[in-house]
Amino acid sequence: MTPTTPDAVAPPAVCQAPVHSPPAPKPPLPLLGRMAATAGLLIAYHWQRHAIESQLGHLFTSLTGETAKPTTFAIGVVAVLIVVLVLIWRKVLAKDKSFHAPLLITCILIMGDAAFGILEDQPSQWLRQVTNQRISTYSPTFIAMLTTVLTELILGRFYYGKWPHLASAYVSGISAGILIKSPELWPFILCGMISITSKYVLRIGDRHLWNPTNFGMTAMLFLAPQHVASLSVQAGNELAAPVVIWIMGALILWKLNRLHIPVAFFVAFIPLSFLRSGIHGNSWLTELTPISSPMFQLYIFFMITDPKTTTKSKRSQTIVAVLVAIMETVYRLVFRDIHSLYHALFTVGPITNLIEMGYNSRCRRQNPAKANRPPEKTM
Repeated sequence: MTPTTPDAVAPPAVCQAPVHSPPAPKPPLPLLGRMAATAGLLIAYHWQRHAIESQLGHLFTSLTGETAKPTTFAIGVVAVLIVVLVLIWRKVLAKDKSFHAPLLITCILIMGDAAFGILEDQPSQWLRQVTNQRISTYSPTFIAMLTTVLTELILGRFYYGKWPHLASAYVSGISAGILIKSPELWPFILCGMISITSKYVLRIGDRHLWNPTNFGMTAMLFLAPQHVASLSVQAGNELAAPVVIWIMGALILWKLNRLHIPVAFFVAFIPLSFLRSGIHGNSWLTELTPISSPMFQLYIFFMITDPKTTTKSKRSQTIVAVLVAIMETVYRLVFRDIHSLYHALFTVGPITNLIEMGYNSRCRRQNPAKANRPPEKTM
């Protein structure tokens, strides 16, 4: 009888808890869907606002027997539109601060149009034929927005292999659409393309040397002055719209920890207006009037506060804002420059950025331990 060998003892089974994958979160309304809804609301408002304002005016007159200013109802309709936009973007705004700037610039767009009529339609024979005479005009501002978004998508995918965040492109598109004034369409498209392309080409590391819209506007005013003008001090005696924008802009910049930049610019701009008044012979209020214009609001809330094109520390940001205000006065007084705001930031911004980057690089070479510290957060 052949002895049998005992079977090999099997290793004890390891008790493993079943792996449960977390439930997939319900997908929120996609970003492109929100942007499409926003664009649809803006287009509908742009095409129907006169009819709505007229009906509200007739209703007000029939109820009270008085006639109110047209801008009163225009601003009221815009206020309702802003509330709707906030409801559409409320979850995104709560989670991602990068969408605060698009909300603010949308408010500037529709408030500026309601109070000052900054959006201008252009006739199109092609639209007449395609829509059977139903639509005969278009807004080049929306074409500029579409241009910047598409350019951002293409370049972001090409450079980094992924789809980029579109908040910056949306801001640049509206800025270019508001600031460019031309009877032709191609300047709006070209300005949008130049603005976005400058973000990918004119940069050092993760820093842009110029604010995209500032660079695009300056380039267009230099390359095609016979075809392009800029929205300058288009303003009026309607204070409700600027006050709403200032309050909203101040709250957003305060939450983003960048309110000190426009405050520093204001602190320097106001006394400099006295200097310009004494030299030009204009009244002080005349020199100060541009602060109520949509162009000035875009400048202080977006161009000089752009996180990618400003210096890193609060102290240096404050100094740069004051230097930009001083340079703006120099351009205006010495060169009689009507585009002094653009040229002041175009000059001071990249120079101060390069000085800071050179200084930081020298400090890292002298003290390598600082190079391992986490970078300072600006937003």
